[in-house]
Amino acid sequence: MPHPTSTPLRAARPHALPAARRRAVQRRLLKWYDAHAQPFPWRSARDPYAALVAAVCAQQTQMSRVLEVYGRWMETFPTLADLARAERASVLQTWGRAGYPRRAVALHETARRCAEQHGGALPREPEALLALPGVGPFTAAIVRTFGFDEDSPAVDTNIVRVVGRVVFGDLQPARDTPRSEIEAATTSLFPTGEGARWNPALMDYGARVCTPRPRCEECVVASMCAARPRFAAGEVAEPVRAQAAFEGSERQARGRVMQVLRDAAGDTSGAPVTLAALAKRAGATTAEERARVRMLLRRLADEGLAWTDGRRAGLGQRPV
Repeated sequence: MPHPTSTPLRAARPHALPAARRRAVQRRLLKWYDAHAQPFPWRSARDPYAALVAAVCAQQTQMSRVLEVYGRWMETFPTLADLARAERASVLQTWGRAGYPRRAVALHETARRCAEQHGGALPREPEALLALPGVGPFTAAIVRTFGFDEDSPAVDTNIVRVVGRVVFGDLQPARDTPRSEIEAATTSLFPTGEGARWNPALMDYGARVCTPRPRCEECVVASMCAARPRFAAGEVAEPVRAQAAFEGSERQARGRVMQVLRDAAGDTSGAPVTLAALAKRAGATTAEERARVRMLLRRLADEGLAWTDGRRAGLGQRPV
């Protein structure tokens, strides 16, 4: 008998659909994509750098904002070499208020590493891509798919939702479906030679049809979806977690400090800002709030987003 405090192991579930059903799912989703494909520039450019920028911009960001940041970034740094030569402050200034500015730092470090170690180009090999700053499995798959036209199954939040529901019948796969099962099913479902259509088909389908509250009446694979009977019976996909309040949060305070530093870097003088001025412009009016600004500034400096000498501060790396 198992120990009374042990947790029962979950039985392994088959991750591969029957061949006929798999082909039908592939055919219907690719047909849907051909009729609804979005003209995102990185999908047709066949440029590894453009694909990298798009993938990094898309992390934890809505597509409407991705397009804005991507366009601004590519206008300022049209090539990997341009980015490698750029100053950190310019990189962060271009990233602007897109959120999670460490992504911009990772892009910058990747460009510099490619210049030093890969002849100024993004490497094609998966292992070399994954060794670059900020490049995980999804980003590497997007670079290989749209940059090198290679088959590489991608897994993002939308794809997790589609695959977890269609294959396993889980209503909220981000919470209910083990990552290993998602990855195995995504690989088995992948149609050879169709990466540049299949990956965006799944991503777009999860964003527009198989949404957190799915539009099953519009679904082209509803009759083959393992989760469809559960939705039809009235079950709902409970949210994974509630979004933490932004007002008064550390994220908001960090954003204010970064904005002051961006504004200072954008002035004609480009002079650093004193810590007193930084605190005032960030809205700190009490001793406790000013201490919080100093603490946040130290953290930003540790992350390579800002610098300080104890009296002044600036965006990016300290000028030499």
